[in-house]
Amino acid sequence: MEYFPLLLGVVMGAITSYTDIKTGFIDDIHVFPTLVLIGKLLGWENEEPEGILDRIPVPVVEGGIVYYLYRGLSSGDSMLALSGLLGFLVGLGLGWILYYLGGWASGDAVILAGFSALLPYAPASAKVVPPYGVDYPLYPLTIFLNSLMAVFPFIFMYALGVIVYRREFGELKDILVSRVGITIQLGIWLMAAYGIRLVLANLTGWMLVGVGSWIFVMVLLYVFGRYRKAGTIIGVAVIGFMIYLNPEGTLLSLLRLVAILYLFRLFYAVVSYIRKRVLMEEVPVEALREWDILGETIYEYNMWPMRDRRSFWDRIKEAVGNKDVSALRNPQGRIIASPTAEGLTKEQIEELRRYVEMGMLENRFLRKKSMPFAPALFIGFLISYFWGDLFWWIQLKMAGL
Repeated sequence: MEYFPLLLGVVMGAITSYTDIKTGFIDDIHVFPTLVLIGKLLGWENEEPEGILDRIPVPVVEGGIVYYLYRGLSSGDSMLALSGLLGFLVGLGLGWILYYLGGWASGDAVILAGFSALLPYAPASAKVVPPYGVDYPLYPLTIFLNSLMAVFPFIFMYALGVIVYRREFGELKDILVSRVGITIQLGIWLMAAYGIRLVLANLTGWMLVGVGSWIFVMVLLYVFGRYRKAGTIIGVAVIGFMIYLNPEGTLLSLLRLVAILYLFRLFYAVVSYIRKRVLMEEVPVEALREWDILGETIYEYNMWPMRDRRSFWDRIKEAVGNKDVSALRNPQGRIIASPTAEGLTKEQIEELRRYVEMGMLENRFLRKKSMPFAPALFIGFLISYFWGDLFWWIQLKMAGL
């Protein structure tokens, strides 16, 4: 009985990984068959099954909810009884954030929700378990983070291969060394923030823990970031005092912290390179097909089609740099087509074609190439089940534990 979540997860992971790699689509029947049934009752448009595999229901969400409901009712634990449903909602929420940002398709969000319904809490087989995975049904966060971290080596090797093939060695240098100074600076600020927290605890006898500790550190980081020179000077002074008290422990912790921050920066740089230089191509409207994902927003303003090629992160940078939150909003006017993960419809392609034929829109459009993420989610699920939380393990290593 205890292997039921693992069995369902392996079946779903294998099928969805296969279909995502082969076709680029995730069928809801392999994760949440009830959703397919609801869609038929409501008249949603669904593609007709093309093979035997497309007709096989895998009730992962339903199975997870019923499994924990049975266990909770049997033991008289109401939280455990609801944990399958709560885990499903947490995973769905995390997935839809990525979907809204344009990084995932809706199928990826549903897969994460399915795995989350199976593992709302850390299983007994997990060796490294975060506190939130024991007392609360928040282990879906572990599955999510493990999936992102597990796919990084493959993404890095892929990007490296593309760079070598194209001989873009300048890009490789930027990926490896750009913004290293800011990474070191952030490491100093973080280390100093924790040092100040410990000093205050020694002076007052009151230690900030849990959420309060995180809030305190975030506030100090904001202040240090706003006044960078002063923040760095204070950070170096605090770290110097910490080295005086514990030279070896402080230096090792600082080196671990900077190394971890560098890896996260490297991950972001590699993903940015792939997103902009590998998974994006410029094509004419004749090459656009239904389900293609645009890499830009085409909108109508004052009866004239306009383009917006800013990514979500470009908008965030613009909003922060100009201190203007209006940069986060979608362009004014009617959206004709945008980089939604569901892709273009036939009607949108025809409208774009009409504008091109009328000479109102240049015949070149950014199109995203698909990148299957179901295998990474499957790997993240397996790591979460058999080993535990990679991100929490990193935090423990940063603390020297």
